[in-house]
Amino acid sequence: MKAHLVEATPSAFGWGHWVLSAPAICFLGWLWLDVFGILSPFQSRPVDLLLGILTYVVFILLPFGYGAHRLVTSFPGIFQQAGWTVQPMEPVKPEEQHIVRYIGTTRERAETDGRRILLRVAQGWVYLEIGAILVSAVAMVPLFFSAVEFGFGR
Repeated sequence: MKAHLVEATPSAFGWGHWVLSAPAICFLGWLWLDVFGILSPFQSRPVDLLLGILTYVVFILLPFGYGAHRLVTSFPGIFQQAGWTVQPMEPVKPEEQHIVRYIGTTRERAETDGRRILLRVAQGWVYLEIGAILVSAVAMVPLFFSAVEFGFGR
């Protein structure tokens, strides 16, 4: 069924998305600060932390989150309308709502402002964390068989 897609707005200013993505963001931030501190020419830990946090936000947090959001929302058919609110163009009976396959014919993104950018970044980091979980789950299968072949787990 044809549908109009409107960019979804998370509730509570996206705090739930920030909480969901916090493990990945904090782990990568911690790793970034350690590497930045090792490679930094400054001998002051507070200066290293301040510069490290600023570079992390500007070069990793914002671009990767926004880019992941843009990538996922660019393919609503593949990612099942993730990041979009679906508005059917034809009436749908309540009992049919969960079995209807919606095909997005038109898309309407929300106006881009500072708050919307932060919402998109938060949503993007949730998508990145979900992707990391799926990739690691697939990668664990050959690692498991390799470990069992060498006698671990017996």
